[in-house]
Amino acid sequence: MRRERPGRLLREPGMTEPATTQPAASEPGRPDPALTERIRAHYTARVEGGGGCCGPAAGAAATEPDDPLATLPSFGCGQPTVFAELAAGETVLDLGSGAGLDAFRAAEAVGPEGRVLGVDMTPAMLARARAAAERLGGGRVTFLEGVIEALPVGDASVDVVISNCVVNLSQDKAAVFAEAFRVLRPGGRIAISDVLRNGDRPAAPDAEAWCACIDGAEPAARYRRLLADAGFVDIAVDPPPAGLAQGATYDAAVRARRPAVRPATAADLPAIANLLADAGLPREGLRDAATRLYLVDDGAPLAVVGFESYGADALLRSLAVRADARGRGYGGALLRHALNEARSEGAATAWGLTTTIPELLTRWGFDEVGREALPEALHASAELRGACPASARAFRRSLEP
Repeated sequence: MRRERPGRLLREPGMTEPATTQPAASEPGRPDPALTERIRAHYTARVEGGGGCCGPAAGAAATEPDDPLATLPSFGCGQPTVFAELAAGETVLDLGSGAGLDAFRAAEAVGPEGRVLGVDMTPAMLARARAAAERLGGGRVTFLEGVIEALPVGDASVDVVISNCVVNLSQDKAAVFAEAFRVLRPGGRIAISDVLRNGDRPAAPDAEAWCACIDGAEPAARYRRLLADAGFVDIAVDPPPAGLAQGATYDAAVRARRPAVRPATAADLPAIANLLADAGLPREGLRDAATRLYLVDDGAPLAVVGFESYGADALLRSLAVRADARGRGYGGALLRHALNEARSEGAATAWGLTTTIPELLTRWGFDEVGREALPEALHASAELRGACPASARAFRRSLEP
């Protein structure tokens, strides 16, 4: 039987706990409350009776015998605190913190100036974690009751999100990653240990196998796509080990970052113009009152996006990524940011004219239309006054909820 790392078994198809006749919901965005309760009961039994997420053998904490954390049960499939690169003074959020082992490990890493929050939906887990917090002292670790699809944590309030073998249990992983993105500060990062699958999820998932970290496991490609759709960049997801059977699950490390997008200033415009020129995009109208520009930089613009605001209509423009940063997710992340900013200014419809990124616009929900569909207000834009070639294709997307 294959092992990815000592003490952690890779699970082949069919290696589940006893089957149940109750199916698990699998359609994203439509979680089954009965499965949620099944998961809560499953982990209540685990923490009260001993053992980890996949059976008693997984229940021992990976610590030295004299480590004060050795009394805490482990319900994980890795150690995200090892590759999270935690630094002194950071604020860390642990999704599905369980009995608290990873939260306390994080507290050791961030030191007395740091802070750690743990969120879990299982009262028995929270009781165990809070008791450990009183015993271990320090006051730097707080455990909150809640679900990872709707975190009881403020916007842009944490530096690092970690999680250990929990995201696979969620029935709405898109909501999990959207919430992680929301609570991270710009430039913040995630470090997740999770169970992934080689191939598609089962068409008829089994509830008990879902609770055992098997049937809710996603393939790496879908995991990456969900992170990208939430706005993350620099996404790294471990692929299946060589030779792993189709349908088998494996333990993986996942890393990603929330980009630090900021509004452009007048001082940025010359460098932005150079980036647009390198990408073969028009530079006209950058200083117009209707134009809003946003960028990510590392001393020089790394990626830029803009839109022109015309009341209920917003015209996307100037989406460019520096050559050495392409393929890292910045195009989609900045497009997402521009759409959100346009919506916040009252735009109900976003428009785009492009010769270069029709596939990206289509992926983000735009429909191709004839240029005659463009509203009259947009004809005042620099792009429609001649900067955009006649060969450019027109796209439209509603921004209404």
